Amino acid sequence: MQTRQKNRKALAVPGRYSTGRGEPVSVELRDLSVGGCRFAGGGDELGPGARLQVVIAGRGPYRATIKWCAKGEVGVTFATPLPTETFHQFQNSHVADFSDEGTPGEFEPMAPQAERRFC
Repeated sequence: MQTRQKNRKALAVPGRYSTGRGEPVSVELRDLSVGGCRFAGGGDELGPGARLQVVIAGRGPYRATIKWCAKGEVGVTFATPLPTETFHQFQNSHVADFSDEGTPGEFEPMAPQAERRFC
């Protein structure tokens, strides 16, 4: 039985996230849908409900909220779904390559967040 509302694309592409505190953190995205993604390599400061920005293979940033974290992985929901054509570019490629798209995504300033419990 499938419980997901959106199709997911299993992949392994570089990404980065920023919580607005400290330096951005490099991660590996493991899957992606128009509504969210899962990545490995998240830092200890992440917890459910925390807001962050995610850059995927040089695109973004995409604002997101952490839904879960377990076993070194983090699942997030995007504040605004990815554009369908962007998702299809990932879905139709084994390796996402946006090198001709210009400079990598830059993070935007974020409002301070209350401290959260670790995963």
